[in-house]
Amino acid sequence: MNNQTYPENGQLPVANSAALAKAFLNKVYLWMAVCMLITAGVAAYTAQDAQSLMWAAKNSWIVCLGTLGIIVFMSFGANKLSTGALTIMLLAFAGIQGLLFGPVLVVYGMDSVAKAFGCTAAMFGGMSIYGAVTKRNLSTMGRTLFMLLIGLLVAMIVNIFWGNSMLDFGISCAGVVIFALFTAYDTQRLIELGTCEDETVRSKGAVLGALSLYLDFINLFLMLLRFFGRQE
Repeated sequence: MNNQTYPENGQLPVANSAALAKAFLNKVYLWMAVCMLITAGVAAYTAQDAQSLMWAAKNSWIVCLGTLGIIVFMSFGANKLSTGALTIMLLAFAGIQGLLFGPVLVVYGMDSVAKAFGCTAAMFGGMSIYGAVTKRNLSTMGRTLFMLLIGLLVAMIVNIFWGNSMLDFGISCAGVVIFALFTAYDTQRLIELGTCEDETVRSKGAVLGALSLYLDFINLFLMLLRFFGRQE
């Protein structure tokens, strides 16, 4: 029997909140790591299998729509879906992402990919730590970051048709900054979510949180990869 008492305002004691948040964040990072391993495995297989590589290259738009559909379904259906269903969708999303990264491995080469991954891991880790320890409230950044993200997507679409190298460089720089800030913002948001008393909310939140940080990492990686150039 739990004899723990709570303050009259319903808030968890500070020690309990910190312990819950730490356990929650560890779970988020664990699911994120699993997703990264799945993506890497599928990407490696796709890159070395000619038939899979050809299919992924020819049907990349189908794969993109599939991943986008999963993100939308998970985000808007979270309240109705069970934790198990969300988890299956997360793992499926990671696997499908691997199909997209197969051609990337071939086009950029392992040397550029390894360098970009190392830089991404260092930057992601640093910004995530900042989001976890800073006393500054980052919640006010949410709307600004979303608007910047929309602007980035518009610029990327425009440059598909324009093909301007200077704009491409600017997009890469802006993308690195935006997704680095998203990492700090999402980390702080998840720590706050991790203090929720409702186990179901925390369980689902860990899966959705893993998706958010996974997307931050992947997009940051893709932006940094553009600086290292394609394989000759």
